[in-house]
Formats: sequence, structure tokens, C-alpha cells
Amino acid sequence: MVDYFLYNGVIDRGDDLKFIDMISSEKSSEEAVLILVTPGGSPDAAYKIARYIQSKYSNFSLIISGYCKSAGTLLSIGANELIFMPYGELGPLDVQITKTDNISAMESGLNTSEAFLSLEERARQTYHNMLTYITASSGGIVSFPTASKVATDMITSMYGPIFSRIDPEEVGSRSRAMRIGEDYGVRLNEKWNNLKPNMLEMLSQTYSSHGFVIDKLEASALFERVRDANEDEERIVKSLGSLAIHPQQELTIRKIDTSELEALNGKQDENHSAPQPTSAVGASRKLNGADSSGTKPSSSSSTSSSAPA
Repeated sequence: MVDYFLYNGVIDRGDDLKFIDMISSEKSSEEAVLILVTPGGSPDAAYKIARYIQSKYSNFSLIISGYCKSAGTLLSIGANELIFMPYGELGPLDVQITKTDNISAMESGLNTSEAFLSLEERARQTYHNMLTYITASSGGIVSFPTASKVATDMITSMYGPIFSRIDPEEVGSRSRAMRIGEDYGVRLNEKWNNLKPNMLEMLSQTYSSHGFVIDKLEASALFERVRDANEDEERIVKSLGSLAIHPQQELTIRKIDTSELEALNGKQDENHSAPQPTSAVGASRKLNGADSSGTKPSSSSSTSSSAPA
């Protein structure tokens, strides 16, 4: 027996409690499989959901059947294994932060650090180019200290106004926000250690965009246990249709009824265990209720039963 759950929608505070309440009331096994489809959301909520599942189940598998980004990636770190469908994709762990003066728009917390690195590199390169040009073009007349001061003054006038617009408090708050994903990731990975060494930093800092596609192949380089869905899991995912691929506007959470699947598997097991006829004649008798001559056996025969009229 396995408890299958579906979570489709944004991972928000409040919704995490709804999902936890459902697990608390619907738990009937020691194994949980979560089909997660989300554009992301609150890292706090994702952490709370993953930690609760870890505390209630002895095994936790996550099916990435479609779009599963940001906070969904954080939640996946708490699973014992990741199961991919063909459309499945995770994304980087960089935290999304509200843009200044635009609360309806979001941007990656990495943008500020990337801007700093870019400005620093440009300033350094410009200084080096100016210093080299001044000393070379003067034919040695201008001394190195003088050339260095001229280059420094020019760099200050060019890049000073840009750096002066940067708010240190905002930089500090963004840096702290970026640590949220990493701090939660460390704690979630302690349970089953599915994330490979040093991959948490890669997930949170090195990808070039927030929408970067982390498919099964890429995920296999990040996580220890990654596999394709088996037949039963595929059947369950396909029965959900678009709910298992695209995030919906309204949150959908539910426990999936697998009784029909279990009944089907039980029937298949019975068929496999039933004795099989040892010859074509036996098969003919089994299926048609007649021997090879076309004569039906009497009702007292123990090898087959009479065909219905």
C-alpha cells in the first residue's frame, strides 16, 4: 500500500497547513508518493510540507510529472527519490524577490550579486586598459603612480554614480533572502541525503536563469536517486490529465484513490498464478469447451467445464 497525493498550484503559507491537515487525516501507509506541479511560492511553506511528510512516512518519493519550479525544487530535496515523467522539469533554487516599487513583479535574488560582479569586472578591466594606454602612449614620460591616479579618477567619475545608487540595506536583505533556500535545503537533505555533495550551492547560485530547465538527465547529476516512472505510476499520472503537467490558478490538493489500480494488479496476479494448459488441444478445450474433434466433453469431465448455451 502506498499513499499517493497530488499538489497542483502555488506553494503558499496557509495552503501548506491545508495539505498537512489532509495528510494527517488520510494517512494509511508508511510510504508516500507526491505528484507535485507548481510554479513555486514560499520556501517556508515548501519546507514545512517536506518536513511534515518526512516525519510521518518511512519513505517519501516525489513524482515530477510536469512543471515543478523554485519552491517545488526545494521540496524535492526532502524526498528519498525523484521520479520523472517525460514532461517533468525542476528549476534552480534562487529565491524570487519583489521588485522595488513594483510589488506585482518578481526578480531573482541573484540579480543584485550578478550586478555587483559585472560592475566590478567592468571597473577592473577599464582601469587596467586605461593604465596600460597612458603608460604606453606617453613613451615612459608619465610615471606609474601618475598614470594610476589618472586611471583611478576616470574610473571613479564613470562608475561612482552607479555604485552610489546601490542601497546597502537592500543588498543585505537580498543576501539574507538568498540564504533561505540553502539553509532549508541543508536541513531537508539530512533525512535521506539524496542531494549529492556541493550540489545545493550549484542549485542556488550557478544557473543562468530562474526558468532554467532541470530535466531527468540534469537532475541525475544533482541527486543520488533519480528514475523513470514505472507502469503503475505512469497510469496514475496519466489519469490526472493536465493536472499532472500544468500549474492551475486554483490550488488542487487531494489523496488519489488507487483502489482500481490495486484491483487491476490483483487480477493480473491471479491470472499469472492460474495453471496454464500444457498443449494446444488443452487450450482449445479451455477456451471453447470442446476437444480437438469438435465434440464437447461430458459434464463430469474434470479437465474443463461445459460452454454456456
